[in-house]
Amino acid sequence: RLLYFILWLHLLPASVTASLKIDTIYLQGGDRITGEVKLMENNQLSLSTDDAGTLQIEWNRCDSAYILTSMRIMLEDGEILYGKLLPSGQHRVAEVWHREGDPRLVPLSDIVALNPMREHLLNRLDGYVSEGFSYVKANDLMQINFDGLLKYTSEKNYFELSYNAIATREQETETTQRQNGNITYRRVMPGKWFTISQFSLETNSQLGLDLRSNLAGGVGRSIIRTNSSHLFWSAGLQINREISVSLKQYNLESIAILKYSLFIYHSPEVSFNLRADVIPSLSDAGRFRNNIDSSLKWEIFKDFFIKWSVYYSFDSRPLSATAAKSDWAVTLLGLEYKL
Repeated sequence: RLLYFILWLHLLPASVTASLKIDTIYLQGGDRITGEVKLMENNQLSLSTDDAGTLQIEWNRCDSAYILTSMRIMLEDGEILYGKLLPSGQHRVAEVWHREGDPRLVPLSDIVALNPMREHLLNRLDGYVSEGFSYVKANDLMQINFDGLLKYTSEKNYFELSYNAIATREQETETTQRQNGNITYRRVMPGKWFTISQFSLETNSQLGLDLRSNLAGGVGRSIIRTNSSHLFWSAGLQINREISVSLKQYNLESIAILKYSLFIYHSPEVSFNLRADVIPSLSDAGRFRNNIDSSLKWEIFKDFFIKWSVYYSFDSRPLSATAAKSDWAVTLLGLEYKL
């Protein structure tokens, strides 16, 4: 009878099992928590419960899992499975019932992300918004920045919409501003490979740039993908159109991106992100651009973070001859809310 009951639960639609909150997480200390798995990434499992709300559990502290919600299961080697997780009878090992082939044993440490395969679009959205402010009285320097991100994850596709802006005002000088908006699409390929395409718009008054529109495409690969860190590179080509005062120019460029993220989920939650872009021009020989963005976040209470960020931009040959070649800024204090 127990076997029949387990098979019956296994065949239930994902929407029904999710609403029953019958996912169970067994901790290494012997405790167990029942609820609905919302997400697991960066070593943090979100579990919705009836009595205690949504709990955040460190994945490396789990001993086994009984997850009947249909999941997108990403492994450390880049392989993706679709199915459910059941206890295997071994510590820190799950039995994965997936779409193709027989059930297989997978160490929990090899699982780096779990995404429920929900039917509704809104349930697949995730993101954050943040705002920062700094002021120096000695030279009347004031700086305001805004940063936001919204992402959507499906079985093999990933969409991201992001926007950031920073405005700086200093005594007896004009206010300078930098804005950047991106639409990014990635598709997972076998192994740790992925394809990527991006459309972006950017302005930077310090570099004399009124508007630059970019369309880029390429491939990338994860170098490191664990529960606490992610390092990947991508490379490709991009075309853009630049406008500076009355000047206009079309460019063909190559682009290489290196991005690293580090996550520490012991209380409090801390994360560090670093991205570096190298962009040599193919149509304007000798021109070289690069961008560096970095941020450090520290959780002060649930879903709210204080944030430190810095960026640096360089253009060896700006479109306007009177424009500066480099621009940088540091935001000493920002506040971020995770959606």
